[in-house]
Amino acid sequence: MSKSERLRNLGKSTSERKPLKSNTNNPTKWRSIIALIIMYLVVFMNWEWAWGILFLIWVIPDLFSGITYFIEPISKRENPTLYWCIVITWIAFSIYSLSTLFIDYQQYY
Repeated sequence: MSKSERLRNLGKSTSERKPLKSNTNNPTKWRSIIALIIMYLVVFMNWEWAWGILFLIWVIPDLFSGITYFIEPISKRENPTLYWCIVITWIAFSIYSLSTLFIDYQQYY
């Protein structure tokens, strides 16, 4: 089951959902573990620019799938205005965070 199908199923009632396959031999999710460790490093080192990369990692697959997740799944087809507001917000946050590499915003406070 793809990510977009799982997100769509989240909105369905529990009686309509297909049960997810339970596999006790799941491989270790190395990408998630490494990303979590990197997030700890980013917070500890106060690297604001790294959040821009994280926002891009969140938004790029959403643009291809047409579904984003913000508290609940938001489909471009069903809620286009809300979908684009969320996606544009992620992109704007990404641009702002990455811009901290080049602009010292502390001088404006």
